[in-house]
Amino acid sequence: MTANDAIKSIKVMLGVAQAGETTKTIDVQLAEATLTDGTRLEVDGDFEVGAQAFVITSEGERVEAPEGKHETTDGMVFTMDRVGVITAIEEVEDGSAESVDEVATSVTLSNDMVNTLVSALDSLSSKIETIEEGLKATNHAFEAFSNEPAGKKITNNLNEVKQSETDFQNARFDKILQFRKETTKHNPYKK
Repeated sequence: MTANDAIKSIKVMLGVAQAGETTKTIDVQLAEATLTDGTRLEVDGDFEVGAQAFVITSEGERVEAPEGKHETTDGMVFTMDRVGVITAIEEVEDGSAESVDEVATSVTLSNDMVNTLVSALDSLSSKIETIEEGLKATNHAFEAFSNEPAGKKITNNLNEVKQSETDFQNARFDKILQFRKETTKHNPYKK
């Protein structure tokens, strides 16, 4: 699988492109340079500030040039931003070449790296689908719950309970009084 095939697969998975989508071919003039480490560098048009630079991988694919300073074999230094756009062009004078640590190296994507990326995206895609299914189920349950009729209104009946207890105690007290009166009337020992 080439890097372009992997990118097309990723675009299809993310919904940015359709499977089987064809691309148009446009003829573009390219400027090319070789970096001191042997990496090929290309831009559409001429090497100038603001041009998008690409590194040519070992598989022949074009990827954005990495951020940093890149020295060519003919003594030019191109400074790239994080998306591979040339921000400065300098000429290196004899004897003042930058050290290898200061010059960014090119990045190549191997098939293993691309396959690992595609596998990780597949895993994320399935997790996202699972989350979406859970969200749909939750929304469905919520809609079903919200469409059910309201239950009986809950009221605070604490005062009613207290009144009922007071009435019960008063009735009990009245019965005790009634019983006492009756027993006192019919008591033969009472004078």
